[in-house]
Amino acid sequence: MSQLRKLAGQTAYYGISSILGRVLNFLLLPIWTARLVTEEYGSVTYLYTYLALGLVIYTFGMETAFFRFSRKIDARQAYHNAATAVLLVSGLLSGLLYVGAPGIARWLDKGIQTEYIQYMAAILFIDAVVAIPFAKLRLEERPLKFALIKTGVITITILLNLLFIIVFPDILQGKYLSSLSGFVESFYKTDYGVGYIFQVNLMANLLYIPFLWSEFKSLRLRIHWPTFKPMLNYGLPIFLMGLGGIFNEQGYSLIMIELLGESELGVFSSAVKLSVIMMLGIQAFRYAAEPFFFNHAENREAPALFAKIMHYFIVFNIFMMVAVALNIDLISDLFLRKPEYKQALYVLPVLLLAKLLYGIYVNLSVWFKLKDKTIFGTYFALIGAVVTLAGNVLLIPLLGYYGSAFASLLCYAVMSFLCYQKGKSEFAIPYRFKPLAGYLLLAMGVIYGVEFIQLTNGWLSYGLDLFVTLIFAVFMYLREGKSLNYKTVSNPTR
Repeated sequence: MSQLRKLAGQTAYYGISSILGRVLNFLLLPIWTARLVTEEYGSVTYLYTYLALGLVIYTFGMETAFFRFSRKIDARQAYHNAATAVLLVSGLLSGLLYVGAPGIARWLDKGIQTEYIQYMAAILFIDAVVAIPFAKLRLEERPLKFALIKTGVITITILLNLLFIIVFPDILQGKYLSSLSGFVESFYKTDYGVGYIFQVNLMANLLYIPFLWSEFKSLRLRIHWPTFKPMLNYGLPIFLMGLGGIFNEQGYSLIMIELLGESELGVFSSAVKLSVIMMLGIQAFRYAAEPFFFNHAENREAPALFAKIMHYFIVFNIFMMVAVALNIDLISDLFLRKPEYKQALYVLPVLLLAKLLYGIYVNLSVWFKLKDKTIFGTYFALIGAVVTLAGNVLLIPLLGYYGSAFASLLCYAVMSFLCYQKGKSEFAIPYRFKPLAGYLLLAMGVIYGVEFIQLTNGWLSYGLDLFVTLIFAVFMYLREGKSLNYKTVSNPTR
């Protein structure tokens, strides 16, 4: 169990940065929902979807390729090749994006200004060039530095948003510190609104450069083709897989804005934002587990070890799903400042279940990364993208918000099923899903069962939700025990 404890410890470090980052990011939600109308929030969501897609293009699978080939060749050579390639591609693409910003803004329409696209070009460049240095920290098992840098930049992002979206406008309106109004008026444009969200994002992201300076100093700008070519061949399927993955996660915004408009997208995005709480553990786990899986791939006990990891992962995230779904009234009252942003919260249990299935897929995908068969990840992601596209296009007109949520759930269910079935013959891992399925059914029963208990007093309702959450946590603890241990079997479940 020492290896599991090591993984758990590293996951905790990444979890601290991920959780603090998400918690701090949730502070953006009351800021934005208090001052932005739903149409403006919908536009922000729309553009950040393109940012997420852009980052996948800019890094084109080099993070995972760096992990893989740092074990096959000299780690320094893998670092130099991956980081140099990302730097060159990012510079070229951001230059084109910056120059073409006026035409892109006209094409996107929806009130998007040229400056927003130019900010996006700069943000994407910085996010891409720091990706490999961050991967180096993960490979070297330095999660504390990783966590401190990530958390620090996110904190500054929140503070700058608070200043530009809340404090400066209030000063100009004379609500407080009116003596500073002349100074603020000299640089602050009251009609710029959403533009400041991108501006402060860029200002904060610039801090990554000095924070990671030691990693940049060790970089030698070079591409050794005999070394880089197999990395590129390995990374390109990861790149296509990443594009499909981002579309599966955020592509709903590109479809919903066309079918329902910016306002409806803004409302639905607030529910999606809250469902991301479920992603805290998944993201932290992914940061720690990817290098962990590669480091233990040759261990003859690896299949049993990976099966145990899957078990612990699902148990924890089933509890997280229950905790978020039951207490959504309390959470939404804290983070959604306008009633109109709460209109889509009824779909949250479906969104949370979709996130759980995504996490299961992350675990299942270990086999094709270890076997250098990443092309299968591309197949699964592209199939998922087809399901996402068809599901949203067909179901949103019929079911509204539920249509998009069910499309996400179906996407990750199909991907997980296909990955599991193929993986059984390629890299047999003795997963035991039967007891976990029982926990999942119980969790969904608790989530929807509590809805039948209606209390008029808000505080009593909060208390009931918290009490049921505590009971469920105690039940899971008693069932699994402190070690959450179980015997693995020699063959995968058929």
